[in-house]
Amino acid sequence: MWAIFMLLLTNSKQMNFLKSFFSFSVLILSIYSCGNNRSPIQKDAVVTVTNTFQSTAFTMDEEVAIEDLFMAPAGSLAATATISEDVEFPAYLLNLYDIDIDRNSIEFTVVAQENDPTYGELFRVLEANTFDRYYFTFDEAQNVREGNSNNSSVNFKTIEDNVFVVEITEGYDFKPGQNFKISLD
Repeated sequence: MWAIFMLLLTNSKQMNFLKSFFSFSVLILSIYSCGNNRSPIQKDAVVTVTNTFQSTAFTMDEEVAIEDLFMAPAGSLAATATISEDVEFPAYLLNLYDIDIDRNSIEFTVVAQENDPTYGELFRVLEANTFDRYYFTFDEAQNVREGNSNNSSVNFKTIEDNVFVVEITEGYDFKPGQNFKISLD
């Protein structure tokens, strides 16, 4: 091995080839590393949130648009925002949640109060076969591989490279001030 190394050192063409090969390898690794270190959500991305609900008690186990439950026009409770330093969806869904999206997470906080005329009587621990789903559709593909919730009753799913679902289900303590965060990778 040592003899081969000495031979290479004495042959300038081979040495130049090795230097070029090494430089090219470093360049390729740098480009690959930079591409894989992007934030899951891109700043200034445009996102629309919509909501569906499914339960035995309220929807006969059918997933329905939230507008159907509120008897509102189709799509009227959807909201669109641009990812920024601000809360993207303050008081979303008739003052139910603040939804804040940053480059690495999605955070929900219940802002409705205990005596809220729309939600006050609905606060409870969610029962089995109940699914409150929030669909986030981005204008472009994002770099999200997975999401992990700090609440065991909240799941994150990737539908497409620009569509993600936060699913709140059985055991979620639906009450004023409740907060959970999805960390994105």
